[in-house]
Amino acid sequence: MITQEENETLTRVGAGTPAGEMLRRYWWPVAFSDDVKGPRPKKIRLLGEEFVLFRDGHEQVAMVEAQCAHRRAPLAYGRVEKDGIRCCYHGWLFDASGKCLETPCEEPDSLLKEKVSIRSYPAQEAAGLVFVYIGPSPAPLLPQYDLLVHSSGDRYVWGFTDHCNWLQCAEVTADATHLNWLHAGVYPMYAKKTPKVQYFEKDYGIEYIYHVEGMPADKCSSVIFPTGNRFASARVELKGASRQNLVIRTPEDDSITHNFFVSLHPRADGKLVHHTAVPPDRPCPTAWVPTEFGVYPQGDEEWWGVASIAQDRMALEGQGVICDRSKENLGASDKGIAMYRRILRESIQAVAEGRDPKAVVRDPAKNTLVEFGTRLHNIHGVLQVET
Repeated sequence: MITQEENETLTRVGAGTPAGEMLRRYWWPVAFSDDVKGPRPKKIRLLGEEFVLFRDGHEQVAMVEAQCAHRRAPLAYGRVEKDGIRCCYHGWLFDASGKCLETPCEEPDSLLKEKVSIRSYPAQEAAGLVFVYIGPSPAPLLPQYDLLVHSSGDRYVWGFTDHCNWLQCAEVTADATHLNWLHAGVYPMYAKKTPKVQYFEKDYGIEYIYHVEGMPADKCSSVIFPTGNRFASARVELKGASRQNLVIRTPEDDSITHNFFVSLHPRADGKLVHHTAVPPDRPCPTAWVPTEFGVYPQGDEEWWGVASIAQDRMALEGQGVICDRSKENLGASDKGIAMYRRILRESIQAVAEGRDPKAVVRDPAKNTLVEFGTRLHNIHGVLQVET
């Protein structure tokens, strides 16, 4: 049983909150690389804070604080130039490191620009996504998860928003048994059956092996702490095709969570082809699928009347914007949830004591390729990885 007080501790993401400080020790995807270009910067809201993201004329991606150091005007309405971002109010120019390069309203011999700066944050790109870090220095390394490095196949980066707290979105990855019911219509081979699930703690989080009598192979999926999920999928709408997936759920604030997907379809020619778009089975013209709280596309009429892509969101948002875990009644089948919450508590405590939380990597010698055993029936877990 979780008390309401502990629920607050585990869910709130703002600066200075226990969970918020823990979450600031990780790299977070905040945008598609293809969307960060041109003269207009991009507003970013991450863990309850505001930022501005841009790509300068030297092709460097940068994220800086949201307001100009001069008179606090919004840099989100600035202009991206070759050497940085220029404020709309008085034209001050800042480079990717936050250094002030120009104060055009001052006298030519003014030294003011040498004395002021704005805060900048580490940013890097991987697999068509922009990752940023807003925690204390030095920043850890971005882990080399397999789908973040070049693999053969058609790679799709896409996403959508859950209108609820990050922890609900993270916990669903450790809830193996919901597959048999929530997704019964699109996984008829699992529908209504009782699986046997084994959970194993790993350096990156949790691996679980999912066994159902009569199936030709066990299902294997991974929880990447704190909010990642590495899994294989073969829903009925794929019509016999299959893909490997990585999703990282980025908390915007206490009530909004963004799902960033990397989905990989195999290719016979072994080439890597990148697409900033939804996979072919997802009927949406944009890479970011629009969503609205409490509104779900119809489908899967024999079961819940909600389309496959929205079933998790329907269940998560239905728990409330922030789920009241003090009213839960967990059973023996919730071992994955119990393990995840133990790791979460331990990670929050580690940060409070000045240590790194789970799955933070700092030693370059230990930041080696992380491959997962994700599989489902005829979907194997081996990827052809180009390092």
